[in-house]
Amino acid sequence: MIRLSQLSFAFFILIFCGLSHADVYKTLTNKDYEIDFSKPDKPVVLIAWASWCGYCMKEIPHLKAERVEHPGFIWLGLNVNKTPEDGLKVEVERNLPWPSLRDPDLIIGDRFDVRGTPTLIVLNASGEAVFRGRRVDDDFKDALDSLQTER
Repeated sequence: MIRLSQLSFAFFILIFCGLSHADVYKTLTNKDYEIDFSKPDKPVVLIAWASWCGYCMKEIPHLKAERVEHPGFIWLGLNVNKTPEDGLKVEVERNLPWPSLRDPDLIIGDRFDVRGTPTLIVLNASGEAVFRGRRVDDDFKDALDSLQTER
């Protein structure tokens, strides 16, 4: 015989699991990273990059500066290297202050229509892309500023 408390607990688990759409990804350091890109609750700066991409390396100092100016965002790299160790080497050498997710098969990249590196995507807290570009330019900064103002 099932007791009411067992039914309540089962119902709670079904509701809780049904509401959570977060996926778990591996970082370059092989840690789990959980995020629901469709409703991240905070703005997200997604940086698609590769170790062999010279333009990506040139954008790192500019991205680090913007991260300091916009600390209320989730800053997240999306490394498309086929060999995660190559990306990890850059992450360590360049002292990247954000984690980078492994995406050698462009599973996440395809979701956001990444067609080259670097690609910068800014998502609002509802998961809508409000900026897509390749450089830290005025449009990128304006997108960050407008979301920071909303908070």
